[in-house]
Amino acid sequence: MKLSYNWLKDYVDIEMSPDELAHFLTMTGLEVEGVEAVGQSLGDIIAAKILAIEPHPEADQLSLCQVDKGGERLQVVCGAPNLETGFMVPLALPGVKLPDGTVTKETRIRGKTSTGVLLAEDEMGLTDDHTGIMILPADIAPGASLDSMPSLSDWVLDIDITPNRPDCASVIGIAREIAAATRQKVKWPETVIKESGPDINDLTSITIEDLAGCPRYAAGVIQDIRIGLSPFWIRYRLYLSGIRSINNLVDVTNYVMLEMGQPLHAFDYNRLRENRIVVRRTEEGEIFSTLDGEPHTLNREILMICDADRAVAIAGIMGGLNSEIFAGTRHVLLESAFFDPITIRRGSKRLGLSTEASYRFERGADIGGVTTALKRAISLINSLAGGKTAAGLIDNYPKQITFPRIDLRVDKTNRILGTSISRDVIGGYFKALEMEVENINENELRVQPPSFRVDITRDVDLMEEVARLSGYDNVPITYPSIRPSEEGDAPELVLRDQTRTIMAGLGFSEIITYSFVSPESVNILGAGKNDSLRSFVKLLKPLTTEQSVMRTALMPGLLDTARTNILNNEKDLKLFEWGKIFIRKKGDQLPFENISLAALMSGPFRQKQWYCDERFVDFYDIKGAAEAVLKGLGVQEFLFEKGKVFPGYDPDISSGIYCAGSLVGRLGQVSYSVMESYDIEKVNAYVFELDIDALQENISRKKIFQSFAKFPAVYRDISIIVKRELETNKIIEVIKRAGGDLVESIQVFDLYEGNKIDSSEKALAFKICYRSKHRTLDGSEMNKLHEAVIDKIKNETEGRLREGRKNGPDS
Repeated sequence: MKLSYNWLKDYVDIEMSPDELAHFLTMTGLEVEGVEAVGQSLGDIIAAKILAIEPHPEADQLSLCQVDKGGERLQVVCGAPNLETGFMVPLALPGVKLPDGTVTKETRIRGKTSTGVLLAEDEMGLTDDHTGIMILPADIAPGASLDSMPSLSDWVLDIDITPNRPDCASVIGIAREIAAATRQKVKWPETVIKESGPDINDLTSITIEDLAGCPRYAAGVIQDIRIGLSPFWIRYRLYLSGIRSINNLVDVTNYVMLEMGQPLHAFDYNRLRENRIVVRRTEEGEIFSTLDGEPHTLNREILMICDADRAVAIAGIMGGLNSEIFAGTRHVLLESAFFDPITIRRGSKRLGLSTEASYRFERGADIGGVTTALKRAISLINSLAGGKTAAGLIDNYPKQITFPRIDLRVDKTNRILGTSISRDVIGGYFKALEMEVENINENELRVQPPSFRVDITRDVDLMEEVARLSGYDNVPITYPSIRPSEEGDAPELVLRDQTRTIMAGLGFSEIITYSFVSPESVNILGAGKNDSLRSFVKLLKPLTTEQSVMRTALMPGLLDTARTNILNNEKDLKLFEWGKIFIRKKGDQLPFENISLAALMSGPFRQKQWYCDERFVDFYDIKGAAEAVLKGLGVQEFLFEKGKVFPGYDPDISSGIYCAGSLVGRLGQVSYSVMESYDIEKVNAYVFELDIDALQENISRKKIFQSFAKFPAVYRDISIIVKRELETNKIIEVIKRAGGDLVESIQVFDLYEGNKIDSSEKALAFKICYRSKHRTLDGSEMNKLHEAVIDKIKNETEGRLREGRKNGPDS
């Protein structure tokens, strides 16, 4: 909420600077996010008195103004329609720099010299009004700098109001906090109403059909008003608070809302059928057009303000076009009411309408301040728009709301806060906050919060007020006694931290997605009827159908995030998520919660440079990432095997991940149909998914040191032709079995699929490293072993050596 420093000073004495006040408020629980100086760069602009006005001989829309700038007469060309002889106006002489950066200069306009510029309010950064030149107070002297007008120099405090403190969403609410903390009294604005009209009961009536939605509704009537421009002081304060000026009547309702926190609404009295108000729920499917011109389809959850025949406003949110104030309005009915916060919040979210009024009503307005704000608004309207005020108000408040009386123990308060504050001091804090306080005994107080403190319902709420007013910085720092535990961290937490480190080292960025997804997400993946992906846990009260079930896989969240990035032209993606999936168990209310890891890669793996070509990510990149994670976590034995079809993956470019014969994950290219469903079919994406719970029993948590090799290695190459569908891993397994402990490592260094061999075949080349831990290997011994390895490969794979390639000692 944006708040004028000068406006605040109208209600409480402030001896602090704006920056000091910002710190003071922050330490009392009202965080000030910023302080902005306004109206303080006008020192070079001076006041000038208009001495004479003549039409410009060469332009119908311009005038020649003779002005007195303080002992010197100047001519200024101006096109504003609101100038009159004798007015005091702001003048920027040649060479003055305006707030927007413009530098004024002497010019000739249609043959006439203009020595400077007469300024409108928006040209000085004061408001957004450009309908005419700003009229200054008559008592300012010609030639005086605008810095001499204290009402222009101000500061705007941007205060973050927490949802539980709606009482602070107003100037007086903040003033009340300052007054309580500095032991002052709030100076309430004067309210003077001249009731010169007929009795209000002869003019209108209020009927509340839904007391749950509207416990209190008050109204006043003012006749024969004059709609016009609001005075500058109101428009300036509204502008600093972020509200646009409309006219004097609407501006008063907004002004009082900001001042007292009570939203008001003005209806054109003559446009209300039978001149009366009915508060009721809307009809299902009813269409209503709000002040912004937008039609809305309503349901029975929405509370409406109606006249005798039709709806005229959405209660607590926005008025309607059919009863709005316009230039011809002469009689008004002014509304001040209290609406149920839950009803307003639902209506606002349902319609997608958030207004200053709904912001306050949905958090909880002051039901006790309804008529106070109404009287204040009527008083301001009388002074700014004239009119005859009807005698009395209608205040329909059939069921008085009682506020809780809370017993507070002093010893408990001090124990929780770590303080030693006496009962009388604590009672003084509450009285400063306008609470009723009764001493029960030396250790107990009975406190009744005022109607505007809707956040105080328990003794701990009162304790918080004690901490605030005594000063958070005065609460002593204490540390809880923590006994060391013999239990280590949960294994999954250790794995999570290890995984995050590994993935970050691989260049991946972690994402966190919602655990609530749409059931359509598994249809997009193409999951079978009996697939575990369809074992959803359904939410009882979902916010939307798009978040109506608990996720059974992390892949939809990754793809949804990828879609958002790709559609924003961010295609180079390396994303991962660590999280739980939820599988419904038959006959059990609680689901099976499984920890999973999923990662996605898309776009260029390597950008084009002068020394290399661009390369896009492929299956082996995502496979390499999965291998790095498994090895980094300590999984000793794992293999990748094709054959099983996984939902969402291209069956030809995917693989299962197995440990000790059990499926622990999957990886591959996301199928074209899935990418098409996400509207990103022009990009290839690769994903791996790991079942962390299934992996845990295969993770070696012991770190065993392996000594450095003492004996030399012997390297041999093999180039062999096998069937194209044979997986490389099968050959590697054969080599390991045939070579036994002497095989230290195996590297695939070449793959050939060309016209020199049959199209159903491929040639693979391996570099094998042999080494003994106990002795130097003999050459003839190694030749025999290597020949045995080759024979074993031939027998088990039906392969043959590739001619022309070396299959012996590595040179």
